[in-house]
Amino acid sequence: MKISGKNNIELVSWNEKHFHNLYPLANNPNIAKNLRDSFPSPYTIHDARHWIEHNQKFNPAQNFAIEFEGNLAGSVGCEIGKDELRTNMEIGFWLGEAFWGKGIATEAVTLFTEYALDKFPEIKRIFAQVYDSNVTCMRVLENAGFEPEAIIRHGYIKHGKVGDLFQYVIIRDEVEKFD
Repeated sequence: MKISGKNNIELVSWNEKHFHNLYPLANNPNIAKNLRDSFPSPYTIHDARHWIEHNQKFNPAQNFAIEFEGNLAGSVGCEIGKDELRTNMEIGFWLGEAFWGKGIATEAVTLFTEYALDKFPEIKRIFAQVYDSNVTCMRVLENAGFEPEAIIRHGYIKHGKVGDLFQYVIIRDEVEKFD
């Protein structure tokens, strides 16, 4: 599956052509420091294989490779809540450092959010949690139409540092169709 945006940005289903580009792009401590500990660091060729194989089982797709000008630039996707939280979807994304500051993340998040609202009608809210030190990510979410919802004080510990989580949200009933 491919979702085309503007400015040579596409969301593409993870596949074998991404394999040899994923692990060198993702193996960057500057990326891992802003992601949950479940994101491998160092990121190996085996992690890349597992990620690509894991994502091939979802229909509709829940995670996409972000491509910029035909090159792998990062990832965007979601995890759907379980049981009584099944109307929630948590979005996450990252870009390779060479792609930072080009507006790619904002467009990718916007494209994915539109896709998610279309393909998952049971989802009532899409949210993201951001470490307090990641102001750039907060800006990406705001530019993609997400609103600040909460600050979860002392909500995480990363590398021995306790910090606040900033939570952003889009509520289906409050959003107009994206242009």
